[in-house]
Amino acid sequence: MKADSKWIWANTEPKKDSYAEFVDTFNFSGDSARLLISADSNYTVYINDRFVDSGQYPDFPYYKVYDNIDITSYCVRGKNTLAVIVWYYGQKNMSYFPGNAALRYELYDGGQLACCSGAKTQSRLSPSYKNGYNKVITGQLGFSFLYDSTKEDEWKSGLLNGFKSSVVVNQNLPMFERPVHKLTVGKRRDSIVLKNDENRHFLIDIGSEEVGYLTLRLHSQIRQKLVVAYGEHIIDGCVRRMIGTRDFSVEVVVGEGVTDYTNYFRRLGLRYLEIFAESEIELEYASVLPCFYPLKKVEKSFADPLIQCIYDVSVRTLELCMHDHYEDCPWREQALYAMDSRNQILCGYYAFDEYRFPRANLYLMSKDNRADGLLSICTPSGEDLTIPSFSLHYYNEVYEYTKYSGDLTLAREIMPKLRSVLDTFLNHMENGLIPTFTQECHWNFYEWADDLSGKLHRTDNKSLEAALNCMLSLALDRMHKICEMLGEPSDYKGIADRLNNKIVEVFYDHEHQLFVNRAGEHKYSELVNSLAVLCGAAKDEKADKIAEIMTGENALTKATLSMACFKYDALLMIDKDKYKDYILNDIRVKYKKMLDLGATSFWETEKGDSDFSNAGSLCHGWSAMPVYYFSILL
Repeated sequence: MKADSKWIWANTEPKKDSYAEFVDTFNFSGDSARLLISADSNYTVYINDRFVDSGQYPDFPYYKVYDNIDITSYCVRGKNTLAVIVWYYGQKNMSYFPGNAALRYELYDGGQLACCSGAKTQSRLSPSYKNGYNKVITGQLGFSFLYDSTKEDEWKSGLLNGFKSSVVVNQNLPMFERPVHKLTVGKRRDSIVLKNDENRHFLIDIGSEEVGYLTLRLHSQIRQKLVVAYGEHIIDGCVRRMIGTRDFSVEVVVGEGVTDYTNYFRRLGLRYLEIFAESEIELEYASVLPCFYPLKKVEKSFADPLIQCIYDVSVRTLELCMHDHYEDCPWREQALYAMDSRNQILCGYYAFDEYRFPRANLYLMSKDNRADGLLSICTPSGEDLTIPSFSLHYYNEVYEYTKYSGDLTLAREIMPKLRSVLDTFLNHMENGLIPTFTQECHWNFYEWADDLSGKLHRTDNKSLEAALNCMLSLALDRMHKICEMLGEPSDYKGIADRLNNKIVEVFYDHEHQLFVNRAGEHKYSELVNSLAVLCGAAKDEKADKIAEIMTGENALTKATLSMACFKYDALLMIDKDKYKDYILNDIRVKYKKMLDLGATSFWETEKGDSDFSNAGSLCHGWSAMPVYYFSILL
């Protein structure tokens, strides 16, 4: 973007959860037109009262992304109206790093600047959206919304009421063009009304898991407020709206007559909608407009119908969990984690044969900047929270990206970040091992299993945990291999070898021939023992015995869906021919249970919605790993 445009906001003090509307005019010659636009926090664009596009790329103030949108088909020769509504979040969460409330745009007719943001741009706070409502859906997703259709006017057509000159926001942010494609918005999904209580209470089934923008059309005889709840399942004939402090609902005020409304800001992950009206309404439809990242699937056929079904649903799960970036789950969080994204990226190489999207995600994670030198729990995140082990997963996914894509440019660009994060771990080592991190912001989590999930937001005394040390060893190995690919010197392999010797010394239980979860204790898990094999601490007879125990009847804490890949990889490393059928059968059994219970995407854990005090996700990207194993084993 050029210096002609300015960052602007409506002539009011910005507050969190606020909406501002901006209007400009331009002349179109009839050739081509493009709009360059960026906002904090999100935007929706209209040309001549027609929806064009929405969706600010999640970024940082110091890595600010703009979109370059072809708007030619929306323009008419001569005068046109550009209308933009910006939603400013203003409150940090695990998917948003706060900046100043602001909009910047430049619109080009051919190669000539036709209009741009500045003090002359007309703006106002939106009268239709409730500003400062601050109703939270979840801590990860952030705010819900309340929209009042009766306060809407014809501002998108250029008929202005209450608009004033904008205020220039004094900031100079480094600008970068969006590194991934914009989302495609599909046709409205068909929906079925499962329940209609006196035209005031509706339960609606979209038919399968979906991610999209709420859209509804109805007739009301009076002005009234609708509460629209959404979810992935129904309990006792209703959507489970309230779960702990979470509130999976939005609100829409409708007036007398027909209301036709679509919200292009908030993506909903759901299967079911539930509408509560104050009085009778005639509901024509309530559904979503699916929004998805444009991909071309690699077609694969398997002789076994169950295998084919598991593969297809796994690919569908991947698609539902990638929009602006990879998402752990579209319903509850929509957050980019280094651990979750590793599974998603690896599967994506086989399902989509695509590298632009993973590159952008890995680059975005490198832009994270914490005082303690680790990666934040999610990217971009304004929360002072980190899972140290997830920073180590980052090395595996960068190594795999470099190996699969053949692209050395990413690793070269982010090498300073790779070295600095690894130095944080190495500088934390004591007596040849790395103890747990103990600040309030450190969550020593490995997986959702007994003795491995750590304690959130609690300072503990240092302890020695095998998973963290094995993962550090793996990260050192991956970093060594990345350096080899780039032709850079590395002493990481020697450090890993010495670390492996200490892992055996401190964590190996000779009596049970297993690695313990924690020094001085006698708890054992599939994850820890798999990691010990993969990092090279467990070799030869030790590795063989671990594989024998893990594939037989045992009392080890079982690996969950997110971490089963490490168990499978360890078995394949030990003896691929011997354990191939075990792995394939294990996948069949676990995933068939979900399919038999009606899954249209795969769950966060095998417990489904009942897990995490009834907040278990029924669509989770990390559970798509059958894509990888079916691709390499069948």
